[in-house]
Amino acid sequence: MNHYIINSVIMLIPTVFALFIHNYICHGKLSIIRKITFFFIYGIMIGTIMYWIAWMRGIKGDGISYMTISHKIEFTILGCVMAFCIALAMCLIVEADVTFEKLKMYLGRFAADVKKYFRYAIRSAKADLRSEVANAYLDWLWWLIEPFCMMLIYSLIFGVVFNAAEEYFPIFIFSGLAMWTFFSRGMNVSVNIVRNNKGIITKIYLPKFILYFARMLVNGFKMLVSFGIVVVMLVLYKVPVSVEAIYFIPIMLVFFLFTFGLGSILMHFGVYVDDLSYIVGILLSMLMYFTGTFYSVGKRIPAPYGELLEQFNPVAYCIASMRNALLYNKSPQIDLLVMWGLVSGVLAVLGVYTIYRNENAYVKVI
Repeated sequence: MNHYIINSVIMLIPTVFALFIHNYICHGKLSIIRKITFFFIYGIMIGTIMYWIAWMRGIKGDGISYMTISHKIEFTILGCVMAFCIALAMCLIVEADVTFEKLKMYLGRFAADVKKYFRYAIRSAKADLRSEVANAYLDWLWWLIEPFCMMLIYSLIFGVVFNAAEEYFPIFIFSGLAMWTFFSRGMNVSVNIVRNNKGIITKIYLPKFILYFARMLVNGFKMLVSFGIVVVMLVLYKVPVSVEAIYFIPIMLVFFLFTFGLGSILMHFGVYVDDLSYIVGILLSMLMYFTGTFYSVGKRIPAPYGELLEQFNPVAYCIASMRNALLYNKSPQIDLLVMWGLVSGVLAVLGVYTIYRNENAYVKVI
């Protein structure tokens, strides 16, 4: 009996997640009957796919019930990733308000808006960067001094006090801190960016995601400065760099896309939920210690949870893969890189779609 319960839970979690995504895309307008119908449809589809994957991996019959706890967690998370993509595809097929034509229209509009307002985003980013150091005696040097001092502080705390022993530890800390700072600043900014730009939004039309994109350029420039210091440190520490360093580019593209997608969705909800900034701040404080910013998640957290957390936390995965490529001459897990790239793409599509459908209402709310 326990075996059937375990199998049901493993299948139930991705099914409920798929229904949640479906309902989100439809703006919560699914009736009870449609929710029940899609619940069973998603259950059959996801269950079939997951059992097929298990069969291909040599796990047959009730073998899922006898998997180790790490494999059960991995299997459930993979099911949720599949559910995320399946729900979007299902909405495009069966929902009248969510069609391929509308998706194509919004994506075309997105491409046109990016092309039209890209120069504005660049000028806005430059203006924000200048304003940050306008009254500072050391001017732009603070973009070098601040991350370097934070690296020294965290190297002392985690390297001496907590006895972390990762190879090339100062570079290990500095590179991870650069990526985490980019992500956390992006999330914090996204929640209030519409409200903070009320003066612009109420006077002229501007695609709302451009406001967030401009801030990402600001944070991206600062991260680029930090990685310039990383390059210098690689030379000073005589770190051997191999061809695997080329993976830095696709890893950062996935990381940027994930930050944009998640930030776009938070930007939408931030218009309607005043307390969201507090919630995001608390979650970021907790998440920081589960991304491996200051230590290796896979090594420090007991097996198998550390490895799972490093693989299925997209921020932790990108940080760990970047370090492996630059510092330790290791290639990333390509299947996971593709998976998180696909998830990030879906998140970005959902974010842009949500903003376009609701941006006219933002002015009334704020």
